Amino acid sequence: MTISVRYDHANDLKFMTELMGLNRSEMLRELIDEGRKMKSIELYKQGRVSLGLGAKIAGLTISEYIDLLKEYKVQINIDIDDAKKALEYARKTL
Repeated sequence: MTISVRYDHANDLKFMTELMGLNRSEMLRELIDEGRKMKSIELYKQGRVSLGLGAKIAGLTISEYIDLLKEYKVQINIDIDDAKKALEYARKTL
């Protein structure tokens, strides 16, 4: 899929591509992937998404997402409903 976006800070893009040593497309894909992870962590911390949905937003397996949460020192709050949703999501993705 191709997406076109207007971004009025061309110098920022040039700076980031040079800093990261990537071409513009690679750099934007990496930033989007990282942004998804950070947004999912924020939503999880706020209690707005479950563990399974947070993992889906981040584009990770539940196990990878738990590791990510631990890396960012986010307390994992799993209640029985959350565990059921996580298991259901895992079954759908396998």
